[in-house]
Amino acid sequence: MLPFGTDGQGSGNNLDMFETMKIACLIQGGIHENESRLSAKDVIKMATINGAKLLGLSDKIGSIEAGKDADIIIVDTKENLDNITMFPNLNEIANLVYNTSGKNVQTTIVKGNILMENRQIKGVNLTEILKKLPKNS
Repeated sequence: MLPFGTDGQGSGNNLDMFETMKIACLIQGGIHENESRLSAKDVIKMATINGAKLLGLSDKIGSIEAGKDADIIIVDTKENLDNITMFPNLNEIANLVYNTSGKNVQTTIVKGNILMENRQIKGVNLTEILKKLPKNS
């Protein structure tokens, strides 16, 4: 199983890895008329540890283990009306692949540093950044 990722605007303007995982599963099911050929669990591996292996970095990244960089996202998969795509959550891994998007990411941790928590970016004044953006005439 090869890895995959989002590498730029040519791979779809939103750079959403969840969408990439979903499409990988759906395409395999459609092409081979066998939806179990590539499982949601396989796709998670393709997006994480297999990419690290390809880069020769599986000793540092790609899985959650002692001694590896703590690059982690926390995703909201709660079943509630604000998160309607999570109904029903019968299989957490499949739900993560088929029903999640970057909008569901609640917290982002890179090398053990919390960059975003509860959808609030740390150490950045978003209002000030927005003021510096060019205005449409």
